[in-house]
Amino acid sequence: MATIKKFKKGEDVRLSKSFHLREWECSCSDCKETLVSLDHVKKLQKLRDDLGSPITITSAYRCEKHNKAIGGSTHSQHKLGTATDIQVKGMEPTAVQDACEHFDGLGRYDTFTHIDSRGSKARWDNRTRKPVARKQHLPDGPSEDDINISLDEIEKKLGL
Repeated sequence: MATIKKFKKGEDVRLSKSFHLREWECSCSDCKETLVSLDHVKKLQKLRDDLGSPITITSAYRCEKHNKAIGGSTHSQHKLGTATDIQVKGMEPTAVQDACEHFDGLGRYDTFTHIDSRGSKARWDNRTRKPVARKQHLPDGPSEDDINISLDEIEKKLGL
């Protein structure tokens, strides 16, 4: 079970070596508290350490009112303090998303990655620009068999 801690909004609290409570706070001006999953903080810190690059949290805890105002899901993990939307300096969102497969919840978006620690697996892809599958490159020019054919075999194929 996730360890959720309630903090007073505006407290000066370092949650881990790389993350501060202010990064988790709801961006509205109405709410007075912030919920944070300490387990999610640990997973996010491990991701930060593994990637070796700063992570920007674009959204974490959201109070009910703010979540509704921005069109968030009724059952949003952000309201529980178990979710973060992130960007990683120097990495494309698709690369970040691939690195986040170990999180319970993983949402793929064009400009950010949603990750959460809900306790069960959930995946969704809300990208408008889906990655294009790479085509296998075939060699240009004649095959090795074509090169190693004798003059007699060529004449025979041509009916000469």
